[in-house]
Amino acid sequence: MPENSAPPDPAQDDSIPDRQGLGGSKPAQAQSPGAGCIIMILALSSLAFLIGFGIWSLFKQHREISKFTSTSPLELPLPDLEENASAMIKLNASLETFRTDAGNERPATLRLSPAEINLAFAAFEDFGELRGTFSVTKITTEELHIEISFKMRGSPLKGDDYRYLNGTMVTSPQLSGGEIFFDVKRIEVPGKTVPEGFVGVFSPYRPAQIYLGNDDGVGQWMKRLTSLTLEDGFLTLALAPSEIPPESEPEKIEFGHALRAVILFATVFLAFIATAIFAFKKGRARRS
Repeated sequence: MPENSAPPDPAQDDSIPDRQGLGGSKPAQAQSPGAGCIIMILALSSLAFLIGFGIWSLFKQHREISKFTSTSPLELPLPDLEENASAMIKLNASLETFRTDAGNERPATLRLSPAEINLAFAAFEDFGELRGTFSVTKITTEELHIEISFKMRGSPLKGDDYRYLNGTMVTSPQLSGGEIFFDVKRIEVPGKTVPEGFVGVFSPYRPAQIYLGNDDGVGQWMKRLTSLTLEDGFLTLALAPSEIPPESEPEKIEFGHALRAVILFATVFLAFIATAIFAFKKGRARRS
């Protein structure tokens, strides 16, 4: 009988090439740091641009504002109450008649001259925030002229640095949403030019907005007004019980330089986020 063949030597198997290994799984590719570097470079570049743009915008705005503002406020004197005692008596009588008629559900009107408006600012604490910044100088059939002295932020590097917008604000008063506000047509500063874009930031000017939640003082009467009209030398407020007060809100502020800068800043920031996400996903796709 022939002898059984000996089993193969395991040591000899090592010399046989592993064919599965030759055509099997691919060796793991070394991950390139290029994608991560690209993301980091894009992120840092975008961040540097945003910071630089923000700083540049602040200083540019300061330079532009400095061209038509002053370093000190304009003194807007208030009427002396003692010297205007008789005018004050007349004003109080007009206000009382208006309140009585309105309270009894009768048509009520209040006709005011520039002097009477300024006298009310001086006499009544409800208008305390307007003192020294707001003084009516002229009323025509279409416009109300207001002498202003507005405090504004000055140098971006100095927290206690302020500028003052001293001039005349030419407006068209409106009544809407239970509020008296002013569409600003232009701002006149002697010897200087105020850019239209800057004027747009102030329109609508809403000094009476603070009274909207005041149901005990000016607010309760303002929200019931049904009309506001102008004539040469006078502003007339009317309350007609049979009419519904205008309910629409004031029109939105026009886009001035500051708002355009904010929009551009936001656009660049969103572009940075989108670029970073795209680069990150592309890097992951390459690694996989």
